[in-house]
Amino acid sequence: MVDMDMHRRGPRQLHREKVQLGDWRQTIARVWAYLASHKISLLIVFLLTVVTTVVTIVGNRINGIVIDRYVSKHKLQALLMVCAAMVVMYLIASILMYFQNSIIIKVAQATSARIRHDVFANLQRLPMRYFDTHDNGDVMSRLTNDVDNINTALMQTFVQLFTGIISVIGMGLAMLILSPLLTGITLLSTLATYGFSKGVAKLTQKAFMTQQTALGSLNTQIEESVSGKQLVQLFDHTTTTMAAFKQTNRLYTKAAFRAQALSSIIGPFNNMTNNLAYVLITAAGATSILSGRGSITVGVIFTFLIYLRNFTGPINNVLDLINTLQLSLASAERVFDLIDEPTETDNKRAVAVKTTAGQVAFEQVSFAYDQRPILTDINLVAKQGEVVALVGPTGAGKTTIMNLLTNLYPLQKGRVLLDGRDVTTIKRHDLRRLVTVVEQESFLFTMTIRENIRLGRPTASDQDVELAAKQANAETFIKQLPDGYETILSENAHSLSQGQCQLLSIARAFITGAPVLVLDEATASIDSNTEADVQTAMTALMRHKTSFVIAHRLSTIQAADQILVINHGRIIERGNHKSLLAKQGFYAALYNSQFDQSATN
Repeated sequence: MVDMDMHRRGPRQLHREKVQLGDWRQTIARVWAYLASHKISLLIVFLLTVVTTVVTIVGNRINGIVIDRYVSKHKLQALLMVCAAMVVMYLIASILMYFQNSIIIKVAQATSARIRHDVFANLQRLPMRYFDTHDNGDVMSRLTNDVDNINTALMQTFVQLFTGIISVIGMGLAMLILSPLLTGITLLSTLATYGFSKGVAKLTQKAFMTQQTALGSLNTQIEESVSGKQLVQLFDHTTTTMAAFKQTNRLYTKAAFRAQALSSIIGPFNNMTNNLAYVLITAAGATSILSGRGSITVGVIFTFLIYLRNFTGPINNVLDLINTLQLSLASAERVFDLIDEPTETDNKRAVAVKTTAGQVAFEQVSFAYDQRPILTDINLVAKQGEVVALVGPTGAGKTTIMNLLTNLYPLQKGRVLLDGRDVTTIKRHDLRRLVTVVEQESFLFTMTIRENIRLGRPTASDQDVELAAKQANAETFIKQLPDGYETILSENAHSLSQGQCQLLSIARAFITGAPVLVLDEATASIDSNTEADVQTAMTALMRHKTSFVIAHRLSTIQAADQILVINHGRIIERGNHKSLLAKQGFYAALYNSQFDQSATN
């Protein structure tokens, strides 16, 4: 948005996101910082997990005792009583697990909502330069897909991690007490699994980051193709678009396959080591029983195998979810990168300014974007109530001048003054209330017409909204709509013509009451049916305001107090319409060429 001419008619130079793998420990710490606000809920989950783990340990040990004391000795009545008690005990444990999972899900949803809020809030404060250099689809992917991945991880992986740690510790102690020998065998298999999984995780983390970056590129292409669908069809670009999508889709599929394939290695290896542990424990236990040495019994072996299942179960679940965990870590890194982007901040010397007479001055202003000069030594003065027109070829720097007036980009050289005050020393909130911009392509949100107009001044009453619509010559067509001012518009307001959309933008500008006005080619896309209404509305809007008009159609700015001719970022001519025509310079040639074209048409 450095120069809207450049953005409308040429491709943006986007800096593709580089895959930079951060410290996953730091990423987990960031997620935990969000979870920390739910300490009471997590404490309850911890206590419930301890209770259910203890119940499981006790229940499993009772199973072994039952085998040794009742089954082998045929004590049926005692066996039934113990079984009934165990059913009640396991029922209570299941109920506690339900509440435990419910709390975790609630915490996960609340945490995801906070992260999503922080991402969106930071997006609102980012400077325009960020959006110039980042794909819209990638930004949207971080806000939607990546946050959803974090939510999934919190609800699935976090539950397994949180409850699994407690279960592993509890079961490990119970196994150690029951049989140190068999516990040693279990630890060997566990260490083998851990070592293998850790090695694979280093590869999968980078693979999942690559996958998410590729997904962002894919979303960007989808978003662009949907937004530019009409253009694609009009220029018969379907085949080319499909070919480009096929290439991007292929790269994403390749990245996703590599990430999933690497992570899927862990599960089979883990199953193999677990099965091997079962065999070794059974063999060691049977050898001890047959030799008649030691305290191992059939019941002990039975209990230990159940303990082993409950010990390795949480580990297996986490390893099976390793792809979800790695994907969520990659997503979290991308989300936190966006949250950490430096926001647009006011100058430390900035003060609140509520009113202005509307005198604007540019003093030796120069501006470059990515080391490419856009403006050079711009000097101009607009007195209160004057109409200043900026004309020149596409990409000359006209819109950039207005972007600097509203402090959308950091000024590099010179000063922009409003009533003698440097605009960088005015709080942005106040500056943008004092300067209203009507752009060529009016943007209407998915809300009612009344709400779209009220965006100019959120505290405006319904009467103020309707007065602004009347002043903008929009009242007539609004009343013809089935729901009038309560008509809900889609994002692009397909039910309205471009001229009607522009009238609503002008009504939005009317309601602000800002003393400084910028009309950025506001009539360039207007249909002939509403052009007269728009011109009348703009004339009324400019009354008693300091107005800057950026125009290609020179017939619309003949009455301007000043006309500044911009070319290659410099003011090459200045004066009014008559004096510039008399000079027979750049402006005169431009005007005469348009006049000749209109005469020919």
